[in-house]
Amino acid sequence: MDEILGLLLLAFYIVAVVGLAALITFAVIKIFPTQRTPKKPDKPETPSSDDGAGGGRLFRRAKRGTA
Repeated sequence: MDEILGLLLLAFYIVAVVGLAALITFAVIKIFPTQRTPKKPDKPETPSSDDGAGGGRLFRRAKRGTA
């Protein structure tokens, strides 16, 4: 009988800890909600020149000169 009661108390303890964690998570989400849409910059980045060295590009353009 002690073993069954111990298992029931262990199961209750696990359910209580998981429930408490869920309640705390729910409360934090309700108190501190996140923004659904991220803030956008005022004006987009525009390239200052056509040399391929900036303007938000990932890679520079290869400069091919005539030899």
